[in-house]
Parts: sequence; C-alpha cells; structure tokens
Amino acid sequence: MNVLPKNAFIKPGISLYDWYQSPLGQYLLEQLKIKLEPLLSTSFGYYAVHMGCVEEVSFLHQLCPVKHVFTMGQVEGQNDVLIDNTSLPVASDSIDLVLLMHSFSSSRNPHAILREVNRVLIPDGKLIIIDFNPISFWGIRHGLQSWMDEAPWSGHFYTSTRLRDWARLLGFDKLFYARCGYVLPLNYQSLIQRAHLFTKFSQRWLSFSGALNILAFEKKLFPLTPVRKRWVQRQVLPAKIARPTVGRGMKYDK
Repeated sequence: MNVLPKNAFIKPGISLYDWYQSPLGQYLLEQLKIKLEPLLSTSFGYYAVHMGCVEEVSFLHQLCPVKHVFTMGQVEGQNDVLIDNTSLPVASDSIDLVLLMHSFSSSRNPHAILREVNRVLIPDGKLIIIDFNPISFWGIRHGLQSWMDEAPWSGHFYTSTRLRDWARLLGFDKLFYARCGYVLPLNYQSLIQRAHLFTKFSQRWLSFSGALNILAFEKKLFPLTPVRKRWVQRQVLPAKIARPTVGRGMKYDK
C-alpha cells in the first residue's frame, strides 16, 4: 500500500474536472444527483471513501449520512490522500461505503481496483459505481474520438453487464441499477435547454441509451458451515444377550 508522491500523475488534455464545468457536464451532474439522492440517503455507517471526480460531485457528501467521508485519488489539491487505485492505504473490512466515479474508465487495471474495494469494505458494505454507458450515443462518440486525450472520450467504457459479472465473481449482490443523462453528447447550451423533449423520447423508446450507468452492490460473505459426521458406530451386542425374536418391522444387527 503506497501513497503516491505529489505531482505523480500529470495528464495532458482536457480533464474530467474541466469538462464537468461545461453546460453539458453540469446538466449531467444535475441528473446524477436526482438518481443518487434516494440511494445515498439510505446509506449509513462511520466511514466512506470517494474515488474519482471528487470536486465535480462534492454535493454527494451532503446527501450521504455517513459520518466520515474521505476522498482518495491521483489529483493533487482535490483529494485527502494521493493514492494508487490498485493499492489502497486502508485497513481490511473497515469501510461502510465506497463510491467509484469514472475510476474504471480511467484505469488500465479495473480488476485490481475492484479487488481492493472488496478487501476494504465491511460485510454488507455498499459499493456504488458510476461510469459512462458505451451502449448509447455517448458510446458512439467515444468510439469515434477515443484516440483523443481529452475527457470524457478518452479511456474505456465498460457495459453494465460486464461490471455486474466482475462484481458477482467477488461475491457482491446487486442492489440498484439505473441510467441517467438522456441527452445528446453535444455541448451546446441551446440544445441542452431543449433536452427535455429528447429525454422523454429516449426514456420511453431508448431506455438503454442513458449517458451514465449507476450500479450499487452489497458485499456478501458466505460463512463455511462445518459438516458433521452422518455415521454412528453401531454397537454389536454380546452373543450371550438374548435378542427379541418377534416384532413387526424391527431391524436388527447381524
């Protein structure tokens, strides 16, 4: 578990923080807040860890009644601790809630992140994953511009089915799944203001095409139950003891 030094990660191009300040990014955050409010308001505990897009969704901390929320990431000045996502400086079985926002799409080893999250979560702890949906208009634009080193089109978009399969292999149970952000990936203020017509149409006929996937899981442990011996040593009666010779349905030792 190594805490990274300052300035360890310097990424060129437009960052997610810069992009979320745009009109399209702000619209997406408002839609995300609506979807997450009922989920976070019912999440209780003592410790929570938020990784990825910390400044962009700082309002989520106000929705969550968890007492202590720590932000961890790779950007100096925005996180409480600079870390490597694949090796968290956190004790095992100590965190009640982990929220990952775009942590998988910006990482080359998402499996290691998920294993670390599984390690630090307590039994029945909650994991929330927020990331872009590749089966959408956003996924089409990502396929056309993934070669660019600019957010949000850089990185890899994972389907909700794949994320559920990864979580299921580690013993997570699915609690909640939703999509949000039914808007075209075009950053024009006038188009965003008229997005309600496209949103209604997409939610009714293209429900799979939301910009963001929101998945919530619960960590489950399956305790091992010792198997008791099913056999009992049969006692052989001495030859001198008389055995009963009558009786319906009686079974005797030979």
